[in-house]
Amino acid sequence: MSLSIHNKKVTKKIDKNKVMKKGYFARKKASTDNNNSVSSTPPQPSFNNETIGESAEKAICDLFNIRCGIEPHRYRDDIVQKIYDSGTLELLKINNILPNKHIGDVNGPVDFEVNKSETLSLKTLKKKNGKICPQGGQPTYKSFDKKWGLTEQTKYLERIEENKVRWKFIQNNVGTFLNQMQRDTFCCDYLLLLSNCEKTPKSELLKNKNFDFTKFDSIDFRRENYEERPHSRKPGEVAEFDSLVTGTINGEKKRIGEFQIHFKSRKNIKFRFFNTLFK
Repeated sequence: MSLSIHNKKVTKKIDKNKVMKKGYFARKKASTDNNNSVSSTPPQPSFNNETIGESAEKAICDLFNIRCGIEPHRYRDDIVQKIYDSGTLELLKINNILPNKHIGDVNGPVDFEVNKSETLSLKTLKKKNGKICPQGGQPTYKSFDKKWGLTEQTKYLERIEENKVRWKFIQNNVGTFLNQMQRDTFCCDYLLLLSNCEKTPKSELLKNKNFDFTKFDSIDFRRENYEERPHSRKPGEVAEFDSLVTGTINGEKKRIGEFQIHFKSRKNIKFRFFNTLFK
Protein backbone atom coordinates (compact mmCIF):
# COMPACT_ATOMS: atom_id res chain seq x y z
CA MET A 1 0.00 0.00 0.00
CA SER A 2 1.45 3.34 -1.02
CA LEU A 3 0.86 6.23 1.34
CA SER A 4 1.81 9.82 0.69
CA ILE A 5 2.13 11.44 4.08
CA HIS A 6 1.78 15.14 4.66
CA ASN A 7 2.85 16.20 8.13
CA LYS A 8 2.49 19.92 7.53
CA LYS A 9 0.38 21.47 10.27
CA VAL A 10 -2.63 23.37 9.10
CA THR A 11 -4.01 25.99 11.46
CA LYS A 12 -7.72 25.51 11.82
CA LYS A 13 -10.04 26.53 14.60
CA ILE A 14 -12.01 23.60 15.98
CA ASP A 15 -15.74 24.10 16.31
CA LYS A 16 -16.20 23.16 19.92
CA ASN A 17 -19.93 22.74 19.43
CA LYS A 18 -19.35 19.84 17.03
CA VAL A 19 -17.25 17.62 19.25
CA MET A 20 -18.93 15.09 21.53
CA LYS A 21 -20.33 16.57 24.74
CA LYS A 22 -18.83 13.95 27.05
CA GLY A 23 -15.31 15.33 27.49
CA TYR A 24 -13.45 18.51 28.26
CA PHE A 25 -16.00 21.13 27.15
CA ALA A 26 -18.96 19.38 28.79
CA ARG A 27 -17.09 19.19 32.09
CA LYS A 28 -15.87 22.75 31.82
CA LYS A 29 -19.40 23.98 31.16
CA ALA A 30 -20.78 21.91 34.03
CA SER A 31 -18.18 23.38 36.35
CA THR A 32 -18.92 26.92 35.17
CA ASP A 33 -22.67 26.48 35.55
CA ASN A 34 -22.33 25.10 39.04
CA ASN A 35 -23.01 27.87 41.56
CA ASN A 36 -21.48 25.97 44.45
CA SER A 37 -18.06 27.03 45.71
CA VAL A 38 -16.70 23.50 45.23
CA SER A 39 -15.87 22.59 41.61
CA SER A 40 -17.96 19.80 40.08
CA THR A 41 -15.10 18.71 37.79
CA PRO A 42 -14.04 15.14 38.66
CA PRO A 43 -10.50 14.67 39.96
CA GLN A 44 -7.96 13.99 37.23
CA PRO A 45 -5.87 10.78 37.06
CA SER A 46 -2.08 10.80 37.40
CA PHE A 47 0.00 12.13 34.51
CA ASN A 48 1.57 8.89 33.26
CA ASN A 49 2.00 7.00 29.98
CA GLU A 50 -1.24 5.06 30.33
CA THR A 51 -3.25 8.21 31.01
CA ILE A 52 -1.64 9.96 28.02
CA GLY A 53 -2.64 7.08 25.74
CA GLU A 54 -6.22 7.00 27.01
CA SER A 55 -6.49 10.78 26.68
CA ALA A 56 -5.25 10.65 23.09
CA GLU A 57 -7.87 8.07 22.14
CA LYS A 58 -10.55 10.19 23.81
CA ALA A 59 -9.44 13.29 21.89
CA ILE A 60 -9.62 11.51 18.52
CA CYS A 61 -13.07 10.18 19.36
CA ASP A 62 -14.18 13.74 20.11
CA LEU A 63 -12.60 15.22 17.00
CA PHE A 64 -14.36 12.71 14.74
CA ASN A 65 -17.56 12.64 16.77
CA ILE A 66 -17.53 8.91 17.46
CA ARG A 67 -18.44 6.94 20.56
CA CYS A 68 -15.63 6.58 23.08
CA GLY A 69 -15.44 3.52 25.31
CA ILE A 70 -12.96 5.05 27.76
CA GLU A 71 -14.35 5.92 31.18
CA PRO A 72 -13.91 9.57 32.27
CA HIS A 73 -11.65 8.75 35.22
CA ARG A 74 -9.06 7.24 32.85
CA TYR A 75 -8.19 10.39 30.85
CA ARG A 76 -7.10 13.93 31.62
CA ASP A 77 -8.97 16.92 30.24
CA ASP A 78 -5.81 19.02 29.90
CA ILE A 79 -4.15 16.42 27.67
CA VAL A 80 -7.33 16.03 25.61
CA GLN A 81 -7.41 19.80 25.07
CA LYS A 82 -3.77 19.89 23.94
CA ILE A 83 -4.44 17.19 21.36
CA TYR A 84 -7.47 19.12 20.08
CA ASP A 85 -5.01 21.92 19.27
CA SER A 86 -2.19 19.71 17.93
CA GLY A 87 -3.16 19.56 14.26
CA THR A 88 -4.11 15.87 14.53
CA LEU A 89 -7.51 16.46 12.97
CA GLU A 90 -5.99 18.23 9.97
CA LEU A 91 -3.20 15.63 9.56
CA LEU A 92 -5.64 12.74 9.40
CA LYS A 93 -8.07 14.52 7.11
CA ILE A 94 -5.42 15.63 4.62
CA ASN A 95 -4.26 11.99 4.37
CA ASN A 96 -7.88 10.78 4.05
CA ILE A 97 -7.68 8.78 7.28
CA LEU A 98 -11.12 9.13 8.83
CA PRO A 99 -11.75 7.20 12.07
CA ASN A 100 -15.32 5.93 12.23
CA LYS A 101 -15.20 3.50 15.16
CA HIS A 102 -13.23 3.33 18.40
CA ILE A 103 -12.16 -0.17 19.39
CA GLY A 104 -9.08 0.55 21.49
CA ASP A 105 -11.01 -0.05 24.71
CA VAL A 106 -10.90 -3.82 24.13
CA ASN A 107 -7.06 -3.86 24.42
CA GLY A 108 -6.45 -5.37 20.99
CA PRO A 109 -3.93 -4.36 18.32
CA VAL A 110 -6.33 -1.90 16.66
CA ASP A 111 -7.34 1.42 18.22
CA PHE A 112 -9.64 2.73 15.47
CA GLU A 113 -11.44 1.47 12.43
CA VAL A 114 -10.95 4.04 9.66
CA ASN A 115 -12.60 4.54 6.30
CA LYS A 116 -14.97 1.65 7.16
CA SER A 117 -12.46 -1.05 6.20
CA GLU A 118 -8.96 -0.03 7.37
CA THR A 119 -7.26 0.16 10.76
CA LEU A 120 -5.32 2.72 12.78
CA SER A 121 -2.94 2.17 15.69
CA LEU A 122 -2.16 5.06 18.04
CA LYS A 123 1.14 5.47 19.93
CA THR A 124 1.98 8.27 22.37
CA LEU A 125 5.17 9.66 23.88
CA LYS A 126 5.42 11.90 26.92
CA LYS A 127 8.43 13.72 25.49
CA LYS A 128 9.62 14.65 21.97
CA ASN A 129 11.51 11.38 21.53
CA GLY A 130 11.19 8.06 23.25
CA LYS A 131 10.41 4.40 22.75
CA ILE A 132 7.30 2.80 21.26
CA CYS A 133 6.12 -0.64 22.30
CA PRO A 134 5.00 -3.21 19.70
CA GLN A 135 1.66 -4.92 20.15
CA GLY A 136 2.35 -7.71 22.63
CA GLY A 137 5.83 -6.32 23.23
CA GLN A 138 5.88 -7.02 26.96
CA PRO A 139 4.80 -10.65 27.48
CA THR A 140 4.99 -12.50 30.78
CA TYR A 141 7.76 -15.04 31.25
CA LYS A 142 5.29 -17.85 30.56
CA SER A 143 3.93 -16.25 27.38
CA PHE A 144 7.42 -15.46 26.11
CA ASP A 145 8.60 -19.03 26.68
CA LYS A 146 5.54 -20.48 24.98
CA LYS A 147 5.84 -18.23 21.92
CA TRP A 148 9.55 -18.88 21.39
CA GLY A 149 9.68 -22.54 22.41
CA LEU A 150 11.60 -22.13 25.67
CA THR A 151 9.16 -23.75 28.08
CA GLU A 152 11.11 -26.97 28.56
CA GLN A 153 14.43 -25.14 28.84
CA THR A 154 13.26 -22.87 31.68
CA LYS A 155 10.86 -25.25 33.37
CA TYR A 156 12.94 -26.24 36.42
CA LEU A 157 15.27 -23.24 36.71
CA GLU A 158 15.39 -20.45 39.26
CA ARG A 159 14.65 -16.92 38.05
CA ILE A 160 18.20 -15.77 37.35
CA GLU A 161 19.10 -18.92 35.47
CA GLU A 162 15.90 -18.94 33.43
CA ASN A 163 16.38 -15.29 32.49
CA LYS A 164 19.90 -16.12 31.35
CA VAL A 165 18.32 -18.66 28.98
CA ARG A 166 15.84 -16.07 27.66
CA TRP A 167 18.49 -13.38 27.19
CA LYS A 168 20.84 -15.75 25.37
CA PHE A 169 17.95 -16.82 23.10
CA ILE A 170 17.24 -13.17 22.23
CA GLN A 171 20.90 -12.53 21.43
CA ASN A 172 21.22 -15.62 19.26
CA ASN A 173 17.99 -14.90 17.37
CA VAL A 174 17.91 -11.10 17.53
CA GLY A 175 17.31 -10.54 13.80
CA THR A 176 14.28 -12.82 13.73
CA PHE A 177 13.02 -11.38 17.02
CA LEU A 178 13.30 -7.75 15.86
CA ASN A 179 11.61 -8.55 12.54
CA GLN A 180 8.65 -9.90 14.51
CA MET A 181 8.59 -6.83 16.75
CA GLN A 182 8.59 -4.60 13.66
CA ARG A 183 5.60 -6.49 12.23
CA ASP A 184 3.82 -6.20 15.57
CA THR A 185 4.46 -2.45 15.68
CA PHE A 186 3.04 -1.84 12.21
CA CYS A 187 0.17 -4.29 12.56
CA CYS A 188 -2.43 -1.79 11.28
CA ASP A 189 -2.84 0.05 7.98
CA TYR A 190 -1.75 3.31 9.65
CA LEU A 191 0.34 4.21 12.69
CA LEU A 192 -0.26 7.62 14.28
CA LEU A 193 2.35 8.87 16.74
CA LEU A 194 1.61 11.70 19.17
CA SER A 195 4.84 12.90 20.79
CA ASN A 196 5.69 15.59 23.38
CA CYS A 197 2.30 15.10 25.02
CA GLU A 198 3.39 16.66 28.31
CA LYS A 199 3.94 20.05 26.64
CA THR A 200 2.94 20.65 23.01
CA PRO A 201 1.79 17.45 21.29
CA LYS A 202 3.00 16.80 17.75
CA SER A 203 1.19 14.35 15.48
CA GLU A 204 2.83 12.41 12.66
CA LEU A 205 2.24 9.27 10.65
CA LEU A 206 5.04 6.71 10.88
CA LYS A 207 5.82 4.43 7.95
CA ASN A 208 7.24 0.94 8.25
CA LYS A 209 10.83 0.99 6.99
CA ASN A 210 10.64 -2.80 6.56
CA PHE A 211 14.12 -3.39 7.92
CA ASP A 212 15.38 -6.93 7.63
CA PHE A 213 17.30 -7.13 10.87
CA THR A 214 18.73 -10.53 9.93
CA LYS A 215 20.74 -8.73 7.23
CA PHE A 216 22.25 -6.03 9.44
CA ASP A 217 26.03 -5.92 9.37
CA SER A 218 26.03 -6.19 13.15
CA ILE A 219 23.69 -5.85 16.12
CA ASP A 220 25.23 -4.96 19.47
CA PHE A 221 23.99 -5.06 23.04
CA ARG A 222 25.09 -2.68 25.76
CA ARG A 223 25.04 -5.60 28.22
CA GLU A 224 26.12 -8.97 26.89
CA ASN A 225 25.35 -11.05 29.98
CA TYR A 226 22.20 -11.25 32.05
CA GLU A 227 22.89 -10.23 35.63
CA GLU A 228 21.07 -8.62 38.54
CA ARG A 229 23.31 -5.88 39.89
CA PRO A 230 22.95 -3.90 43.14
CA HIS A 231 20.77 -0.84 42.64
CA SER A 232 22.91 2.28 42.22
CA ARG A 233 20.46 4.57 44.06
CA LYS A 234 18.70 2.19 46.47
CA PRO A 235 21.09 0.49 48.90
CA GLY A 236 20.15 -3.10 49.64
CA GLU A 237 18.03 -3.47 46.49
CA VAL A 238 18.73 -5.20 43.19
CA ALA A 239 18.19 -3.38 39.89
CA GLU A 240 16.14 -4.92 37.11
CA PHE A 241 17.95 -5.81 33.90
CA ASP A 242 17.97 -3.57 30.82
CA SER A 243 20.07 -3.30 27.69
CA LEU A 244 20.08 -0.91 24.76
CA VAL A 245 20.51 -2.45 21.32
CA THR A 246 22.13 -0.79 18.32
CA GLY A 247 22.86 -2.01 14.83
CA THR A 248 24.88 -1.22 11.72
CA ILE A 249 23.56 -1.57 8.17
CA ASN A 250 25.48 -0.50 5.07
CA GLY A 251 27.99 1.21 7.33
CA GLU A 252 25.33 3.33 9.08
CA LYS A 253 24.84 2.90 12.82
CA LYS A 254 21.28 2.96 14.12
CA ARG A 255 19.82 3.07 17.62
CA ILE A 256 17.26 0.26 17.54
CA GLY A 257 15.64 -0.03 20.94
CA GLU A 258 15.78 -1.30 24.49
CA PHE A 259 15.18 -4.62 26.23
CA GLN A 260 14.04 -4.83 29.84
CA ILE A 261 13.56 -7.94 31.96
CA HIS A 262 11.31 -7.20 34.93
CA PHE A 263 11.11 -9.35 38.04
CA LYS A 264 9.65 -7.10 40.76
CA SER A 265 6.08 -5.80 40.46
CA ARG A 266 5.89 -7.35 37.00
CA LYS A 267 7.56 -10.45 35.65
CA ASN A 268 7.86 -9.89 31.93
CA ILE A 269 10.17 -9.37 28.98
CA LYS A 270 9.80 -5.89 27.50
CA PHE A 271 11.06 -4.50 24.20
CA ARG A 272 10.50 -1.06 22.68
CA PHE A 273 11.80 0.58 19.49
CA PHE A 274 13.24 4.09 19.46
CA ASN A 275 10.72 6.18 17.55
CA THR A 276 13.59 7.84 15.66
CA LEU A 277 14.33 4.53 13.90
CA PHE A 278 11.23 4.99 11.73
CA LYS A 279 11.69 8.65 10.86
